[in-house]
Amino acid sequence: MPPRETAINKASATGNITEQSGVRRLAAPSSKRSASTMGVPYVFEPSKDILQLSQQGGLPMVFQTVLASLFTALVLVMPLMLIYIFVRVSWARIPIVAYMAFCFVDPALNNGVGRRIQWVRTLWIWRYINAYFPVRIVLEKRLDPSLSYIFGVSPHGILCFSGQVVMGSQKSGIDEALKGITVHPAGLRHALTLPIFRDYLLAIGTISSSRTSIRKCLARGNGHSVGIVIGGAKESLYTNRGSRQLILKNRKGFVREAIMAGAHLVPTFIFGENDIFLQAEHPLLRRLQRWLQSKMMFALPVFYGRFGLVPRRTQLTAVFGSPLAVAKNPAPSHDEINVVHAQYLDELRRVYARFKPIYDPEGDDLVIA
Repeated sequence: MPPRETAINKASATGNITEQSGVRRLAAPSSKRSASTMGVPYVFEPSKDILQLSQQGGLPMVFQTVLASLFTALVLVMPLMLIYIFVRVSWARIPIVAYMAFCFVDPALNNGVGRRIQWVRTLWIWRYINAYFPVRIVLEKRLDPSLSYIFGVSPHGILCFSGQVVMGSQKSGIDEALKGITVHPAGLRHALTLPIFRDYLLAIGTISSSRTSIRKCLARGNGHSVGIVIGGAKESLYTNRGSRQLILKNRKGFVREAIMAGAHLVPTFIFGENDIFLQAEHPLLRRLQRWLQSKMMFALPVFYGRFGLVPRRTQLTAVFGSPLAVAKNPAPSHDEINVVHAQYLDELRRVYARFKPIYDPEGDDLVIA
């Protein structure tokens, strides 16, 4: 059952509820940008069967919790399974070595489309994952499927659930909300070489975050777009319940790629991403984490959830702001990149200020570092 396009559940200081042609939507608030410019948001609530499943207790609730916990541990479980087979099954060792070598030379790492497999995105397991993390999608404006976009996704969170649960699963409603647009989450090349786990990432449409891969993706046009979690590994170290600190001031590569391709920039904020896990904090630990992040290009946050590493049941609200039109220039200057980057940050602040009272009333103010 596809997600139901409906109203935001409650009116707030940012707008009130209207109904047009049977489609309930949130009226645009007054702000620096006029309501006609901002448009009236479209809201895609989780489908009825997902909501019913998420509210069930007993065995269904236990099953959801177990699956969500295993889902969280995929990055560790999948490679460890391969190591176990390598140690225990002698005849499998040569094929495993050949497979691991292939992981580093696989053409899918830089082909711009990954190895997207639709049946993986529609597996029965996603129904339970999405019941544990119900996804609501909010569009400030319908996007033209003939264009390409770079979705600047914030925040990163601990394990970047937005790239998997929101963009990687058909059950999230992303295909219905962004009809005609194929969003490819961008991931670190290190993650795309981890045995077995990388095949899962490629199957849900993930591509490498390298310049080559992003440029190939955007060059395809016809709705092929990239979702980039801009703050990256460094931003994960600022993840905590209520924390809304983003690492964006000096992250301008995505703007350069947008200008070079003429792709529109879409500020995207995932409410709830930072509330799934809590993070241990200590000055010495933080110093060590920053050193490791600078040397290895990925962070090692020390986090915990319910009963250890069980993620907290959290609704994820993915708000896609109005696209920022970008004029194509194959060789943008630093000044041009800086101007568009500043415009993007202003748009992201506006989107957060508009929807925070509805979806994150207790969250901190947005901090961009």
